[in-house]
Amino acid sequence: MIIARVIGNVVSVAKVNELRPVELYVVEFYNYALEPAGKYEIAIDSIGVGIGDYVLTCSGSAARMSEITNKMPSDTTIMARIDNFELLKKEIKEDSALK
Repeated sequence: MIIARVIGNVVSVAKVNELRPVELYVVEFYNYALEPAGKYEIAIDSIGVGIGDYVLTCSGSAARMSEITNKMPSDTTIMARIDNFELLKKEIKEDSALK
């Protein structure tokens, strides 16, 4: 799993049927020092997140293992929202100033 932040959404009216029930978001990946890693992806939202949320993403075949995404063409899926994360005295909280 990779830490990311939701930074935008993707609006697509014309898409394959498998993607119709889900939202697509732009996520920016973070490293374990909680700094932007300079990499971005489009991710399927499988849990109901919003812009600005810190999330955990899965990629590759793991992105298609949830009940929602098991038949979807997904390379990256948002699997969890981070409510609190601590590592070497750096911390993310839902109401954090990092947002």
